[in-house]
Amino acid sequence: MTRVAHNKKFDTCQLDDCSKPHQAKGYCQMHYRRNKLYNDPYFVMNTGKVYDRDGYVAVRHIAGDGNAGKYKYEHRLIMEEMIGRELLGIENVHHKNGIRSDNRPNNLELWSRRQPPGQRVEDKVEYAIEILKLYAPDLLKEGN
Repeated sequence: MTRVAHNKKFDTCQLDDCSKPHQAKGYCQMHYRRNKLYNDPYFVMNTGKVYDRDGYVAVRHIAGDGNAGKYKYEHRLIMEEMIGRELLGIENVHHKNGIRSDNRPNNLELWSRRQPPGQRVEDKVEYAIEILKLYAPDLLKEGN
């Protein structure tokens, strides 16, 4: 004799796009597990976008199998596209509104971590020339 559950409210998963058999709380096994683990029955792993523990968004920029792809921070990729080159090791990207996942171009600023090693005027002038060569070479032309 087979057992039949008499308290089963649903025959299939209650999500519109799913016709799998009901498992628990209105969901099929897959959607129930996703909802239990991530509080979202539609959550999908390995989308190529992950959030680190500090709130920054990393995207897969070199394809790979599962998690084997190479990830890079989205705000850095966007800034590189904005300035037309890769970021240097002395540069970082600042989020103006402080929300690390808000990677709209108008919310991002290019910052430099480099500082002159000394406090002598000659050191500061040398540093200023380096900065101008890197970020505004047209200002170093004769007559400016």
